[in-house]
Amino acid sequence: MKVLGLIVEYNPFHTGHLYHIQKAKELIQPDYTIAIMSGHFVQRGEVAIVDKFKRSEIAIKYGIDLVVELPFYYVNQSADYFCKGAIDLLYHLGCTDLVFGSESGNIDEFKEIAYAIDHHQEQYDNSVKQYMKQGFRYPDACNQALSKLLNKTVTTPNDLLGLGYVKEVIFNHYPIHLHCLKRTNDYHDQTIKQISSATALRLALKQNKDVKHFLLNEHYSSFYFQEQFFPLLKYKIMISSLQELKNIHLVDEGIEYLLKKVIVKVNHYDELVFSLTSKRYTSLRIQRMLLHILMNNTKTEMNNIPPIDYLHILKMNQKGQHYLNQIKKTCTYQIVTNASKLDHPAFDLELKTASLLTCIYHENKIKQEYRNIPVYQDDI
Repeated sequence: MKVLGLIVEYNPFHTGHLYHIQKAKELIQPDYTIAIMSGHFVQRGEVAIVDKFKRSEIAIKYGIDLVVELPFYYVNQSADYFCKGAIDLLYHLGCTDLVFGSESGNIDEFKEIAYAIDHHQEQYDNSVKQYMKQGFRYPDACNQALSKLLNKTVTTPNDLLGLGYVKEVIFNHYPIHLHCLKRTNDYHDQTIKQISSATALRLALKQNKDVKHFLLNEHYSSFYFQEQFFPLLKYKIMISSLQELKNIHLVDEGIEYLLKKVIVKVNHYDELVFSLTSKRYTSLRIQRMLLHILMNNTKTEMNNIPPIDYLHILKMNQKGQHYLNQIKKTCTYQIVTNASKLDHPAFDLELKTASLLTCIYHENKIKQEYRNIPVYQDDI
């Protein structure tokens, strides 16, 4: 039996994602297809433009059998944590194959790099630490260490994620076959074309452009944008003491002083991110930090999250339901189809994200967490 795993955000789901599903299924010929998907917020530290329930419904509609939520604890972290969490869930779901897209599309090179790091882990880690002491950002320090070790670099976003997936599979000896598809567009490309990037589509939607064709003519009642949280974020930073800010996860190395200094001068979310971005911290790192501030996620809270040993099912079709019934006796993780039965500190973070959406958009997302019906019948 072949079980295809995909790691996705679908922010929003578009023609390129459909292409990925179709090509992956064509390549693997799976019996079941499973997607691990970010929840209400994505790895960039921003709100997903469409809520997770709608995105998971669309995923089922266009070829996925089972959508499992990647916990916020893994999502709003660096690529290493994101990849670790996603691959761990795929392994416990019994996935036999992983297909991901990347700029290079070269799976052999990813494997070569992963094996080299695995065989020289101490040397690589020491090099990363040395470059960080020299002032390099973590991703840049990793690239410098990799260049020193193997005379190779990995710089583009999906190549970095792809390498992260491959490293997790190889380091943990997971029995998952790895496959890579070359992306058909530039991750940062903001132009609209036959297969547009999610970045371009989010920008177009923000500008009220008609891009329904690229979104497969799906109906959306509303879209969410990160700047809509800015007034709440500004208030939170302004009323917090330096010590309260310092206690927040990812607020490190005295950046709380800069936060207090610039927050009174900026009027937009992007302006705040730009003011905090530096040689030391990327804009994505800053965005993730700001989200932790917004949610009041302390270092103590995040560091004390116990191992995540559950699979929160967002949506599934009848095939997906059948697969869950097959594995539930052997799966060592709790399979959760009813959130009221889920008692775990990591899920409390999901409730915080639902609370944020409820405050800004006046939609009771907390109630939706508990009333979500995972079986989706409208298969095509």
